Amino acid sequence: MSAKPMLEAAQARRSEALAEIDELYSAAKAEKRDAFTEDESAKFEDLAKRVKKLEKEIATHEAQVAREEKAAAASAPKYDQVARVGAEPGTYRPAGYAREADAPSFFRDLAAVQVPQANMPDRDQAEARLRQATKEALVDYRDLDAEQRGTYARFMESIEGAYEQRVNPNTTAGTGGEFVPPLWLVSQYVPYVRPTRICANRVRNLPLPPGIDIINLPKITTGSLTGIQYAQGGAVNSQDIVTSTVSAKVNTISGQEDISVQLLEQSPLAMDGVIFDDLSRDYDLQLDKQVLAGTGGTGQHQGVLTLSGATSNTSITNSNYVTVSSATFHDNSTSGTQYRSLLNGVNQIETLRYDSTNVEIWVHPRRENSWKYSAVDSTYRLLYTPYSSFNALGQDNAQVAQGVAGEMIGRPVIKDANIPTTSVTGAVTGGTADVIGVVKVDDLILWEGTPRFRALPEILSGTLQIRYQMYCYSAFLPSRFPPSVSILTGTTGLAAPGF
Repeated sequence: MSAKPMLEAAQARRSEALAEIDELYSAAKAEKRDAFTEDESAKFEDLAKRVKKLEKEIATHEAQVAREEKAAAASAPKYDQVARVGAEPGTYRPAGYAREADAPSFFRDLAAVQVPQANMPDRDQAEARLRQATKEALVDYRDLDAEQRGTYARFMESIEGAYEQRVNPNTTAGTGGEFVPPLWLVSQYVPYVRPTRICANRVRNLPLPPGIDIINLPKITTGSLTGIQYAQGGAVNSQDIVTSTVSAKVNTISGQEDISVQLLEQSPLAMDGVIFDDLSRDYDLQLDKQVLAGTGGTGQHQGVLTLSGATSNTSITNSNYVTVSSATFHDNSTSGTQYRSLLNGVNQIETLRYDSTNVEIWVHPRRENSWKYSAVDSTYRLLYTPYSSFNALGQDNAQVAQGVAGEMIGRPVIKDANIPTTSVTGAVTGGTADVIGVVKVDDLILWEGTPRFRALPEILSGTLQIRYQMYCYSAFLPSRFPPSVSILTGTTGLAAPGF
C-alpha cells in the first residue's frame, strides 16, 4: 500500500481543523470581541492540539512518500543497453530456412573477423553483425524458462571433456587476475544495523539545563477540598494540601573507540566521521532502551515499562486462536485478548489520569505485524488491515518498520524494536514474551544535553593510536503522573508469534 492516500487523508483532516479555527476567529471578529469565550477557548485548544498532531503525521507520511518515489525511480527498468528482438528475423537465420542470396552467413562472418589472411570483404560489417547476434543470443537465453535453461546446462555437462580444454589467462589469481584490481567503494560502506530512538522521540523533549545533577518537580499528593455549605453561617469545608517531590537524576551515556593513526591518515574515507556516526547511533539506541525499560538504579533512567505506580493489565492469556502459534488478538468469546486489553489500558488512563489526549500504543514490531493474521473475527475477516475495511478494529501502515505504523482505538500505534521481548505476566523481565505500553506521552519528560565528542591522542600516543569518545547527559521523568502509563503483559497471550 502506498503512503500517499494516508498523506492525503491526513492533509484533509488538517484542512478541516484549520477551517474550524478560522470559524472561531470569524465569530469573534463578527461580534467585535477581543477574546474567545470559555467554550471557544476549549475548542480552540483541542483544534490546535489536533493540528499539531496532524503536522507530525503529515511529516512522517511525506517522508515515506518521498522514499517510495525514490525507490520506484531506482527500480524502473532501463532499456538503453538491452537488445530487443521483435517480430523481425535474427541477424543469422536458423537452420532450415531457405538460403537467400544476400543473407549473411555466421561462419563466413566469423572467418572474415578471425582469419584476416583470408582477405574476405566487409570485415567491419561482419564484426558488427557478430556483436548484434551476441546481444540477440543473450536476450533469447534470458527469455528461456527454468526447464529450458536446465536442459541447456545438462547438455553442456554431457559434452564436458569431449574437447580439449586448457586454462587461458583469466581473472583468477595466478592466471592473470592480478592485472584486474578490485574496486573498493568505501564511500558506500555498510553501517552496523541498529534500531533507532523511536519512543524517546515520542515523549516530551526538553533541553537539559547546565550545571545540575538532578531535576526536582514539586507535586501535590493531596489536594484542597470543597463542599456544600449546608446552612448560611455554617462551617466551610477545608483540607490542607500535601506535597512531595518527583525527581529525575542526570545520567551519562558514553562510548569510545580506539583507532590507529595509520587508519586515520591512510584511509580515503574520513574514519573519524565513521566512528562518530557509529557512536551516535548506538547512543540513540541506548537512550531509547533507557526510556523504555531502565531500572532507575546504577546510573540508569527510570523507564516507562518499569515505572512503579503504572497501571497494569495481565489478562492477555488466550492463545492458539489461529492456525499459527500466535496469541489471540480479538475473540468475542473471551476478555483475555489483546484488543480488549488495549482498550482497558486506554480506559485506565482516562479514569485515573482523567485525560486521553496524546495517548499512544507502543509495541514491538513482531506484535504489530502479528495482528495482520491474528486480528480476525469469527468468519476470519481481517480486522487489522492496511486497507480500508468494513468494521475494522484498526488500520495498519504496511510501509513503516519503525515509528507510526498504524492506528488502533483512535490512537497511533508506534513500532519500536527496542521494546523488550523478555517479559512474563506482570513483569518486563524473566521470560520470552513482549510487552505493550499504552502511554500518554506528553506527561513524560526527557531532558537531553548536547552530545559531546573528544579526540584524545595523548593516552595512546605510545602505540600511534587515537581514542575517540562521545558522551551526553540526560534526565528522564516518567513519574509525574504514573497513571499516564498502562502496561500490558502476558506470558501466553504475548508470546512470540509464529510467522
